[in-house]
Parts: sequence; C-alpha cells; structure tokens
Amino acid sequence: MKATVKGRYEGDKATAAATLALSAAGDLRLRASATDAAFAAGPSLDGLTLTLEKPGSFLLDLKPNNQDVRFQFMNSAVVLDKKVSLTYTHSTSLAPKPAAIPAPATSPSAAPPPAPKAAAPPNRTALDLSIAFDPANKVSVSHALGSGGCRVKYSYAHGAGRLTTLEPTFDTAKNAWEFAVARRFDGGDAVRGTYQASTKQLGLEWTRSSSIGGSFKVATTFDLSDQSKAPKLVAESTWNYEI
Repeated sequence: MKATVKGRYEGDKATAAATLALSAAGDLRLRASATDAAFAAGPSLDGLTLTLEKPGSFLLDLKPNNQDVRFQFMNSAVVLDKKVSLTYTHSTSLAPKPAAIPAPATSPSAAPPPAPKAAAPPNRTALDLSIAFDPANKVSVSHALGSGGCRVKYSYAHGAGRLTTLEPTFDTAKNAWEFAVARRFDGGDAVRGTYQASTKQLGLEWTRSSSIGGSFKVATTFDLSDQSKAPKLVAESTWNYEI
C-alpha cells in the first residue's frame, strides 16, 4: 500500500490532502483521497474521492458527498508508425434532480411569473487526441462537447536528453495563444514558465524531487494586465510512503 501526503500554502490559506493506494486484482488499483475538508468539522464525506483505475485503460472517480462521477477511458494504437492516443472523459452527477419550486400566488389581474427551473445535474464530456510523430514531437487536440472550440497543443522536446520542452497552445474558442517552456536539470530540479495571452498571466514554477520519495514546488503568477496587483505565491510539499 502506498500513501501520499500533500500540503499546500497559498497566500494566507493552507490546505492538506492525503491519498491511500493499493493494488487489487490484476492491474486494477484502488485509491482513496481526502482533503482537510473531510476532517475540519469532524469526520465527513466532504473532500473524499474514491478511484478505481486500470492504468492505460480506464478510470472511475466517485465523490460520495455530492455523488459526482467521472468516467475516463483511454486507448492507444500505432497508425502509420505513429502512436495515436485517445481519451474520453465524461463527468456527471448521480444526485437526484431537485424538484421545481412552485411559483408564488399572485393577484388574478397580474401575469403569473414563470416557474423557476430545476437545476440540471452537470454533464461534461471531453475528447483528447494526441499523435506522437517521434520522441521529440507531439500534437494534442482537446475538445469539450458543447464548447464550440478546441485546444491544439504542439510539444517539442529538445536535445538528446529531452531536457527542454516547448509547448505552444492555441485555444480556438478564445482565439488566444498560450506558451510554456520547461527545463529539467540533473539532481531532480525543474523550472517551468507559462504565459496566457488572453489574460496576460505570467507563471513561473520551480520543482525539486527528492530521492527519498518527496517533492517540493514553489509557483508564482504575475498579472501583467494590472501591475499594481501583488504576485500570487503558492508552495506545495508532497511526500510518498510505503505502508
């Protein structure tokens, strides 16, 4: 059994999360994840997620508190000597649909107001397709059904060790570009920079992986559209254990 503990500090807010994972029959894996919300006011189902997974095949997430469910199916094949991967993701809620509240009574001469509509459970479906032309070049396309657009990302890993990665992304719905540059170093250090043209958000991130099963990350975000705003700082620490 494996356990993961993660702490996150963002401004004046600190959060924590823990995950327990164990291997089931065959390649199946079971995971239980909980955030600090599950223990803030005594044990509860808030922040609890149960996951059944077969890596490279499917994943099922269930949040018992609000009965949100996420299905994910993955498959890959070699087409014309190129690896093609397809991921289908569908999220929905198993919670019963709330009944519509009747409209209040009005005078006979007044026109009756429209009855409020019951909120429909959220349903989201997304498709992700990636084509690896070679170890250094890959193109990915992501589309959420009903969004009216898609995200196209090109990934280029430079050098013999593929230590530097360039990733320009174009969002057709927003008609905007995003750029990311990442560099890995010997010893477990990595840096990453991102820029979103539509919001003018510049992000910088540094990560260090430990040989004893942990990692530490510091990230900051600058709003270049309003330089009077202070940068947003986030620090994360993750530790992995064998039980």
